[in-house]
Amino acid sequence: MTFPLFYILFPVALFALVYAIFILMDIYHLISFAEVHFMSFFMTFIFLAGVVYISFWAWTLAQPIDWNEPVTIFQSISFSPQPESF
Repeated sequence: MTFPLFYILFPVALFALVYAIFILMDIYHLISFAEVHFMSFFMTFIFLAGVVYISFWAWTLAQPIDWNEPVTIFQSISFSPQPESF
């Protein structure tokens, strides 16, 4: 069974979409219901800076990968008995 490597990016993109939705909900609840003081803004900035930092390094590490490279799995598994060679 062979498939291109970029198929792995679909679950990653789905995870990133769900994570972005949770970030937007977090920011909305912070603006709507939290007390407005320096610490809440500071922690939100730290959180978003961490997300940007991790996203930047993930993007940097994923750049040199050839995503069209085929991935082969289950190639050496055979369900028919073959004689052993010495």
